Amino acid sequence: MKARFLDFSILLSVISLTLTIAINYQIAKEYLRVDGKTQALYGIKEMLQFSYQYYVAGIGLLSAFLAFLGKGSDTSKKYIAVIMSLVALIIVFLGV
Repeated sequence: MKARFLDFSILLSVISLTLTIAINYQIAKEYLRVDGKTQALYGIKEMLQFSYQYYVAGIGLLSAFLAFLGKGSDTSKKYIAVIMSLVALIIVFLGV
């Protein structure tokens, strides 16, 4: 049962990373489309138009929680699950 937590954690991390990359791609396309004045204040526009991107952090947080619940099982898989969930959380807020 604990190994299933790790598998599900890795799956959620992949979903979170994929969604974050897709949203950041949309943000970059929109940034390149607008003119110079709007680019200067794009942080405000991004917050209003793409605020749903921070809900993806909830998926990463759930992934981290499940990774920590997977105690006693394969340690290398656990490290992979923890690292992927942390990367998924960090990428949401850094906007890489």
